[in-house]
Amino acid sequence: MNAYKGIKPDAFWLLAQNRFNNSKEFYEANKQKIRELVIEPLKSIAATLADDMAKIDPEMNLEPAKMISRIRRDTRFTHDKTFYRENVWISFMRPKAILGHYPGMWFEAGPGFYSYGIGILDSEPAYMAFFRKRVMAESEKFLSAVACAQSCGAVPELVSYKKEKIPDAPNSINKFVNAREFYFIAKSDKIKNLESGDIISELHRAYAAFTPLYIFLAQTAAAFKTAATEVIQ
Repeated sequence: MNAYKGIKPDAFWLLAQNRFNNSKEFYEANKQKIRELVIEPLKSIAATLADDMAKIDPEMNLEPAKMISRIRRDTRFTHDKTFYRENVWISFMRPKAILGHYPGMWFEAGPGFYSYGIGILDSEPAYMAFFRKRVMAESEKFLSAVACAQSCGAVPELVSYKKEKIPDAPNSINKFVNAREFYFIAKSDKIKNLESGDIISELHRAYAAFTPLYIFLAQTAAAFKTAATEVIQ
């Protein structure tokens, strides 16, 4: 894998033009340039972080080509029929075949911004009920992991149930045990960081900060799977 050569503003301008033109002809004419300016730098980021991710979760998918978003959108099930996107991302998670309720981490970039985060990818009610019980039982461990995630500037984004599931939960964990889904995300408009190796260093620090929360969520997913299997048996 080639060394990271940066993602320049021209890359996002090209993606924006591609989205605006919204045509196969424009895309095919600029496909190689999009690959050079966007896809290859993303592959470099994914490959550079692979060793870190393998230590966090040995079963995480670490094939760069399978971690990077496609430029072409799937428009079959959406009202937005725009064929191409102007934002791109890298997913750090297990392959879909064994993902289950395991958490995921990501890096995303687009015109004027980039972000990275960690969160629960499957908010199935049965799993969230299991998650709530574990957070209540191991609140100190969970809050320590949360504090670590927040240390890199990530903030929680939550979607709460209309009716609280545990109204008398301690204030420190109330918003988490009464959330239908949540994730932590850090956003930046310092796109110059994308042009240099600064983004690599920043992501190394961020994912290290996310590690305790990833482990907590992964252990919760594994325990849920075991409990579900025991019930079936």
